[in-house]
Amino acid sequence: MEKKPIEVPTLTNEEIASFVPPSLIYPGLSELFGHYSRLHLKQIISQRNSYTWFRFVESESKALIFKKMATRILYRMLKRKSLQEICSGNENGCLFGDRAVGLTSRGVNYKMVNEDGIGIFEEDEQLTMVVCDGVGDCLVGEVASYVILNEFLNGPDKSLAQIFSDSVEVLTRLGRDMVDEIPEFHTFPNDISQAAVTAVRVKGDQCEIAQVGDVLLFHIRDGKLRLLDQNRKWLNMEQLSKLFADEHYLAQRHIIANAVGKNYDPYWVSTYLTLEPGDLLILASDGLETLHPQDIEELAGREKETKVLLSRLYKRSIEANLKWNTLGSPIYTKPDNISIIIYRYDGDGNN
Repeated sequence: MEKKPIEVPTLTNEEIASFVPPSLIYPGLSELFGHYSRLHLKQIISQRNSYTWFRFVESESKALIFKKMATRILYRMLKRKSLQEICSGNENGCLFGDRAVGLTSRGVNYKMVNEDGIGIFEEDEQLTMVVCDGVGDCLVGEVASYVILNEFLNGPDKSLAQIFSDSVEVLTRLGRDMVDEIPEFHTFPNDISQAAVTAVRVKGDQCEIAQVGDVLLFHIRDGKLRLLDQNRKWLNMEQLSKLFADEHYLAQRHIIANAVGKNYDPYWVSTYLTLEPGDLLILASDGLETLHPQDIEELAGREKETKVLLSRLYKRSIEANLKWNTLGSPIYTKPDNISIIIYRYDGDGNN
């Protein structure tokens, strides 16, 4: 497995100073707002006067301090280390395996932290691919992504359901330990960390899909794309096009009823798929839904090399994020962290 960092577009302090009035400059603005595009940050500033801007910077700074403090403590408890098969824990990078490729990125115009994570675990007889999306309402969703992927790394012989269950135990224990470390955390009303997950395990031509939450799985066969939704239903392009034209659906589509964490509901059922030579699987966090499914189908039909397709999908997603909230941008382009894993079945269990 080859692991490489990727560059994410970031505004520097110097770039921010070039368009922000001197009276609104404070130390460390790039750490707070470097994940925004120049245009979006200008829009934010234009809606505030010097006093409300100061208060906004103060509030964002407090949130960053609180989040980083919690993350440091939790990773110390976990004895976190960099792992070759995993890209998670606020990492931005690519994984290139023999059978699958993937990347995860903070993206642009969403959050300063990448709460997503990916893992590609290649065994002799099986391939397991996992995309995690840390729940944004939690304090440190990226910790859940790391915990879940680490459990997959340490449990190749366990069922997907057992790995999810073991991850819940670790996350629950971390929540208790955090309160022991900092007693004031018992007042925190939300779960400290949980994540939506889709895991795909391939053995020969048999594919098991475990889906908890809104992490996406696209299946493309003979150039035709379909998506597995949260209700374990395969939606074809006609159905997806209607949904992407429905503002009510777009507003509600990422409200999840289940995630791996304190409120985990174990009563889900795996979906099974028999693969055919040439089948393409794309696992992705909902950051890929800045693209219309037709765009994904078109790119997948044009780019046969998985590494090239991965790069094209990511580049197109970043471009869509940069255009968000501008004149003519589609409603479904709301930015998010972006994670993608691509696997093509060739009939021999290889890509």
